[in-house]
Amino acid sequence: MRLLALVVSILLLVSGCSSGGGIGDGGSGAEATRVKSEYDPRLADKTQFGRLLIANINLGKPSRAYLEEHESNIDDLVAERLRAAGYTLQPSSEFDQAWREGVRKWGEPYNPTTGKLNVQALQYVLAEAVTWLAANTQAQAVVFTNLEEQQVYFNPSGNHMAYFMGVGRKPATRGGEGITGDFNWVQGVDAVSINVKVLDLKLQQLFSGAGGIEVTETLDLKGSTPRWMRSKKILDNEDFIEEGINLALDPWIKPD
Repeated sequence: MRLLALVVSILLLVSGCSSGGGIGDGGSGAEATRVKSEYDPRLADKTQFGRLLIANINLGKPSRAYLEEHESNIDDLVAERLRAAGYTLQPSSEFDQAWREGVRKWGEPYNPTTGKLNVQALQYVLAEAVTWLAANTQAQAVVFTNLEEQQVYFNPSGNHMAYFMGVGRKPATRGGEGITGDFNWVQGVDAVSINVKVLDLKLQQLFSGAGGIEVTETLDLKGSTPRWMRSKKILDNEDFIEEGINLALDPWIKPD
């Protein structure tokens, strides 16, 4: 029961990090939407947790399909930061094998047909996976790097900024000659953030952090009525990605 409570609390923290940004800046802007990290200072002790492993799955539900193709690139960038900070990275294939052992015994926690996550199955698969890792690898902790979609809102006045998860972003447009004054800005628009969790091999949380990356919809002005549509290019802005990762790893790992 204690393990189930732990997994549920972790998932609640993950879902809590996915809340949308507020409308307007209220004089505080991006800082008002920044997610407070949770950091166990033991994670800095590399004799205890110097060998990390980046999981190649999400903690909880998988990312939306349009984000999945970018996960390996984000993981590579996070891995660079960890190595630069003095950590050793174990092959992610080790986690893949450990996860398969758990799924083989307890079943797949996520059902893509229904979109539902079986939390009880997740706790058993996670427990089986970390037990396998402890027995068969040198890993000391697992890093989860979820890419998560959320709804954000652009300020209906002024510069129309959207603030979420510690960042501020301007709306992108395509086509047309401009946005009419009567356009309804109070609409939920998709955005992506990175959520980082670090668990030891007893499933104790060592770190939790999150950072916004970018709005993934563009305002299409070509038709008679402007509408939000999925951007043609996603997660290709290196500055946005770096800002999101910096926020998600703070205060555990500071930028160079």
